[in-house]
Amino acid sequence: MTIFWNNSVKLKRILFIYWLMIPVLFGSYVIVFAAVKNVSVTALFTNIPSLALTSVVALLSFFQVFILYKLKNSSNYRQSFFGVFLKFSMIQQLCSLNVIGLLLCILVYRSLLEGSEQVKISKQVKIQVYSSMVFITLVTFLVVSIRFSL
Repeated sequence: MTIFWNNSVKLKRILFIYWLMIPVLFGSYVIVFAAVKNVSVTALFTNIPSLALTSVVALLSFFQVFILYKLKNSSNYRQSFFGVFLKFSMIQQLCSLNVIGLLLCILVYRSLLEGSEQVKISKQVKIQVYSSMVFITLVTFLVVSIRFSL
């Protein structure tokens, strides 16, 4: 069992699948909820603002999947670019109160090797990753501040 928890490739896949499934499951929930209430999805989002905010947070996971995909061939060390992304993701998951995502990020980070290794990541990938991280940060802080004002 400990071999599974120390296998970073398997844990990355689990995290990837989880971040892909969040928006799909949430979208399915919203559609079923709208059908049960016999209202349109638009009316549902208009009448329940917290549902709209939650959908924004759920859709942010697509950006995290994008980053995870871009960094799939990066280093498996904690002090690598991928390790920095995982630390960022832990903070983001904590701010958005996604406990399962936070635990998965912690498990993936703990499965990475100690130390650092320099893997050359192209400038284009770094720009894409950093701009996605900035976008995720801005949207997360916006959603959190709106949540506190409700």
